[in-house]
Amino acid sequence: MIVRKKECLRQNIRKLNWKLQKSVGQVEWVMGLFLLLFLGILLSTLLQMQSYRATSLYLEDALAASNLASAVISVEEYGISHAILIENPLEAYNRYCTAVSGNLNLNEQWEGTNGALISGKVKIEKYIIYNVRDNTVTVHSMDTGGQLTTWQGSLGTVKAPNDIMITSTSVYSELSFPVEGIMGINVYAHKGKLVDIVSQYG
Repeated sequence: MIVRKKECLRQNIRKLNWKLQKSVGQVEWVMGLFLLLFLGILLSTLLQMQSYRATSLYLEDALAASNLASAVISVEEYGISHAILIENPLEAYNRYCTAVSGNLNLNEQWEGTNGALISGKVKIEKYIIYNVRDNTVTVHSMDTGGQLTTWQGSLGTVKAPNDIMITSTSVYSELSFPVEGIMGINVYAHKGKLVDIVSQYG
């Protein structure tokens, strides 16, 4: 005689196993998609960081060359006192602008022709000349509007915007420019460089 109730029939083991396998397969599928998405984002980020690094190195070299091109010292003053001084700040600034345009291959609107590195107009944020003579630092600062400001400080107390102490006649400049990021998003970058002019005979 069978006393088992019809409501409590034994479940089919094969059916349970199939459902369990299906659930495990769905979890693995979702985890696989998540892993692919994560790897895609990671790869895009690494590529973007490499692009930013290349742009930074490119701009650093161009800024150093442009700063040096503008730093024409007074030969007469050097012959008399051996002091290295950049005599005319306005002429130096004009030389700097010409050098930047040439080194970065900019067009007449100061826009980069290489969209992979610079994707828009380049702007000169700062151009500063530090003339050091004895214990005095004379600072000639050109703002974005082309206005020249001059002031003096004591040697050992004047720092460039990148927080480097001025110890000899130097030129600091800073550019801002747009860089195209991931998915066409443009970000503004700033790059500054300080170069000092030191005589090997000094």
